[in-house]
Amino acid sequence: MKNKIFDVLLTVFFVLVLLFIVSPLGMLIIRGISYVPVCLGSEEVQFAIALSMKTSFISTVICLILALPTSYFLHTKKIPFKKLVVQVINLPMSLPHLVSGIALLLLFGRLGIGNDLQQIINLDFVFTKQGIVLAQVFVNLPLTIKILNTALSESNEKMVFVARTLGCNSWQAFRHITLPNLKRGIISATVMTWSRALGEFGAVAMIAGSTRMKTEIIPTSIYLNMSTGDVDIAVGIAVILIIISITCMTIFEVLFNREVGEK
Repeated sequence: MKNKIFDVLLTVFFVLVLLFIVSPLGMLIIRGISYVPVCLGSEEVQFAIALSMKTSFISTVICLILALPTSYFLHTKKIPFKKLVVQVINLPMSLPHLVSGIALLLLFGRLGIGNDLQQIINLDFVFTKQGIVLAQVFVNLPLTIKILNTALSESNEKMVFVARTLGCNSWQAFRHITLPNLKRGIISATVMTWSRALGEFGAVAMIAGSTRMKTEIIPTSIYLNMSTGDVDIAVGIAVILIIISITCMTIFEVLFNREVGEK
């Protein structure tokens, strides 16, 4: 009897969570699916999609390049106050993205090192496409590091130990043992980072602004159209973003399951 009650409670909670997630998204898709062709025919929306794809790809590559050695360093090295350092690195994940955007604006704007960067290497992040990439990297890098660090924790350390005892140096052990074992973690980190970068708004809006046909990505395009009363267009763009996200997650599942099958 108790088992049946417990099973019923589990089912009830599962159904409630499913309805809570599916209902609003389903209503959004039903309302906006008819406007998708109109949105796709708009030059502004095409620009926003293209810029979103470009910046999210660049920021994802940067996150992976920075996160892989950082996560490996944290996994293998003993440093003072390591737990505190990890918490600091993870801090942007718990902050509102608007706060992250303000922090970036202060550092890379005119009150910080913005003028120096522009004069020395002609690089400007404020109200530019580079600012979009900067914001995406800042808010997503901690997640990328966390995913890779988790993957490293689950990897087979004995293989690395054996490789080192057979004469491999640190680089050789990392390249031939650790890196191949991280394939699934890298795939997971890539997809999660890219999908989050596509939907990033708060930090992007603070440092790169929401200028039409200049720094307009998919989330800012939704915001701009909502703010001007073009609700139908905003809903249509939101559906496009959902379609892209679903496609991205489906590709991840296929690649992930293929990796599992090969192993």
